[in-house]
Amino acid sequence: MIDKNQIQRLYDQSYFSYTATYFGAVMAFWLFKDITPDAVLNTWFITFTIFTSARFFLTWKFNNSDHEKNPDVWMMTFLVASVISGTLWGLTGFIFIPKGALPLLESILHHGILLLFIATLIAGSIITYSASKTVYLSFSVPAVIPQCLLLVAQGDKYHSFLGGIVLIYAFIMFVISVYINRVFSECDKVYVRNKFLKSVIEKHGIKIEE
Repeated sequence: MIDKNQIQRLYDQSYFSYTATYFGAVMAFWLFKDITPDAVLNTWFITFTIFTSARFFLTWKFNNSDHEKNPDVWMMTFLVASVISGTLWGLTGFIFIPKGALPLLESILHHGILLLFIATLIAGSIITYSASKTVYLSFSVPAVIPQCLLLVAQGDKYHSFLGGIVLIYAFIMFVISVYINRVFSECDKVYVRNKFLKSVIEKHGIKIEE
């Protein structure tokens, strides 16, 4: 059973989340234009721009439609979009910095910058996406795990250390998201109980002001 309040919370906070994520994409495009092949970087950025525009449209459609009739569809739509967004960020470590294209220290620096972007995004999305643990994981896992495993697979201690640290960070963020999700759930339960109590009281002729 899909929680309608959960879906409403996800979409209500999504505009800011999309804007922040797109700003991160613009910054990544600008920072990596000197080392990433133009065809690769432009294709990624154009794809991200089109995808972000589609997400804005879907949220607008959600807010201007009778979404309570098909909550499962809207939840699945948001979930799939989160997976795609996370995957687009997860690909950056593979396509922005081709293996062997940079000296060791420069490679670590640029991978570190990418992971800093992604770490900021998963921290920033923790309020928006923690309305659903599944949605939060659908974004953070494809965004972080592939890049961290790529760094660990490089074999040297510097890349491995960077990948390991970010993996630990991502796990901590997930634990925090679980706690926030519980807070949201308790708030929803209190809201439902209060609404029920209000209806019972008003049946007895007692008016309660909001």
